[in-house]
Order: sequence, then C-alpha cells, then structure tokens
Amino acid sequence: MTADYLFTWMMVGLRTTGLMIQFPMLAGRTLPVMARMGLSVALTTLLAGVVPSGALPPTWWALVVAAAGEILLGLTMGFVARLAFTAVEMAGRLISTEIGLTASPGIGVPEPASEPLASLLSALAVVLFFLLGGHYLLLEALARSFRFSVPGRPLFDHAAGEELIVATNHVLELGLRIAAPFIAMNFLVTLAFSVLGRVVPKMNVFVLSFSARAFLGLGLLGAAGALLARYMMAEFNTMPLRVLELLPGH
Repeated sequence: MTADYLFTWMMVGLRTTGLMIQFPMLAGRTLPVMARMGLSVALTTLLAGVVPSGALPPTWWALVVAAAGEILLGLTMGFVARLAFTAVEMAGRLISTEIGLTASPGIGVPEPASEPLASLLSALAVVLFFLLGGHYLLLEALARSFRFSVPGRPLFDHAAGEELIVATNHVLELGLRIAAPFIAMNFLVTLAFSVLGRVVPKMNVFVLSFSARAFLGLGLLGAAGALLARYMMAEFNTMPLRVLELLPGH
C-alpha cells in the first residue's frame, strides 16, 4: 500500500463524508453518526481503487488545504442533492396551512411531533428516492466527480456560485408547484363559502369552511402521491447533472 494510495483514499473519503453529512435525510432526521461513517468508509474503499490517483502534496500546508477543499466540495454536492427534499418539506408546510393543519412557525427541519404532514411527505420522498433509483444516480455522480476534479485537487467551476443560486431558486419553484393544487382548493373553498355567507347570513361560515377545507384537503392529499412521484422522478433524473455542474469541465 503506497503513500499515494493512502492519500487518494483519504481525499476520496473526505469528499464522500462531506456528501454524507448533508444527505440523505429520513423523515426530517439525520442518520446516526456511526451509520454515516460506516457508509462513508465503505464507499471510499470501493471508489479509491477505481478513481484517478492523486499526487501526495509536497507540504503539510498543501495537504490541509486539499483536505479542506475536499470536505467543502462534498458538502456543496450534498447540499445541491438535498434541495429536492427541502422543496418537499416546504410544500408540506404550505399544504398544512392551506388545509387547516397549520404547521408550527419556524424555518428549521420539520419534526414529526410538530409538523406531521411535512414529515410524512419527506418520508414519502425518501421512499421514492430509493424506489426510483435516485441513490444509484447520486453514487454515479459522486464517482464521476473524480474525473472532473481528481482527489486532492478539488476545484469548482467558475459558474458554481450561479448554479447554487439557480438550484436554490428551483426549491421555491418546486415547492410551490407541489402545493399549487392545495392553494387552488383553498381559494375555491374560501370563495364558495364567502358567497354562501352572503346568501345565508345566519350560517356559521367559519366552522363549515374549516371542516370542508380539511375534508377536501385530506382527500386531495390522498391522491397527491402520483403528483409527488412525478415531480420526484424528474428531480432524481436531473440530480446528477446539477451536482456535476459544480465541477469544471462538466
């Protein structure tokens, strides 16, 4: 076992660990640390023998810079891959508000006890991720990243900052598109009961509209699995491309 191989193994491991720190999420909760470390070591051992070998830096300072760059690159790749699940969490919060199951305020990761609907959609997205083979595509993107940025020489494309902005903007777009049917349903229910309240002034419009909105919203939610699967399939197919767009020469 040569020093160059040990260096390559370490650099591959740092990039893989950075990716695993960000991704994946299971129902809003991160994987245990030991599970993440085990996955990182296993993937590193599999990839270290097939990726281009890196040259050992001449100084300790260069080694530290290379290690920090690999971690940063892995974290950025994981962040971009995780954005699809962030959009689903955002949609879950919007849907909770529209159908009357108001989520607790805040911008953190949803907790099952406080935001069950957001956690439910997040868990469904994770199931679809593995069912549709998104984990294979992500691992393929990780392996291909070493062709564009060899171990020990982490590089970002000159347009990586713009790609991050576009990817973040896509989160807002995707979240609103998933929640759009529920927003339209809430608008129609509110409009219908506003007219009904004018026609029948003695009717308790607020109580009836709340019940109708919850009933129709839950019914629509029961049929939203196909809609979510459609959007997630498109996201998983383009995920490797968005990750690799961060690297030079893609």
